Amino acid sequence: MSLITHVPFAFARSALFAPKPYRPGVPVLPLRVIPAAQDYRITLRHSGPCLTQAHAAAWQVATTLAAKSPRDEVRLIDALRALGLTSVQTSAKRRLLALFDDLATSRVEINTRRQDYQGPLFAYRKLPRGRVSMTWPPGMRDLLEDEAVYLPLDGRAALGAYPLATWLHDYIATHRRAYEIELEALRELCGSSLTAHHFKPRLRRALDQVQASASFFTRYEIAHGVLTLHKEPTRVLLLDSQAKASKSAHVRHLDAAQLAASSRARVAL
Repeated sequence: MSLITHVPFAFARSALFAPKPYRPGVPVLPLRVIPAAQDYRITLRHSGPCLTQAHAAAWQVATTLAAKSPRDEVRLIDALRALGLTSVQTSAKRRLLALFDDLATSRVEINTRRQDYQGPLFAYRKLPRGRVSMTWPPGMRDLLEDEAVYLPLDGRAALGAYPLATWLHDYIATHRRAYEIELEALRELCGSSLTAHHFKPRLRRALDQVQASASFFTRYEIAHGVLTLHKEPTRVLLLDSQAKASKSAHVRHLDAAQLAASSRARVAL
């Protein structure tokens, strides 16, 4: 059975994870505004290393696997397989840990219609036998459990070599059956470094790849500088106020329990 990841709207409809190739050792950047959707109000700021779609995939896999573990642990070999990688050797594990390190040094400030989160993207520590332990920053569970789209990891993993396609995969999934956006607005929204002249043909190739991989994406048209997307409904979680209050109370209890367990683990016995 395919693992299902939760992708917050703020991640899918912004350039936080830009469609660029991953290059290790990038410099840490100060807090700055990230391009994000304006028709669905999202304000997002980020400090830390420049993040790519490789980081997005690592974040999705780690949070998904940790949520399924009673101890919030992730085996690196399981994460690599969920990413669709055939190699699970030491070099692949090191690359994955480098992505985790970038995520752990990143901080975001997110404000949407339903979310107000400030904190790290990721927190983890290494364990023996190729495992890591996730620590859920306060508020992160809320971010995953409301205003998020649920997506199978295997469909995204099939697009792993095409950063623009993986970005579009998540972006398209957050919309309803049909959606229109100007090409220039989309280019700015995803944080593409391509010129408008080169973006359009690259966009067509990426959309074709998503259409071949994602069953929910049915067709698209580009005319007069506007992209029209057509899709089947995807599972989106938008809690009503009563359910949100109940869920938030439960999440706060989980966060407090994990914090207490983490504090006990640091006490020298």
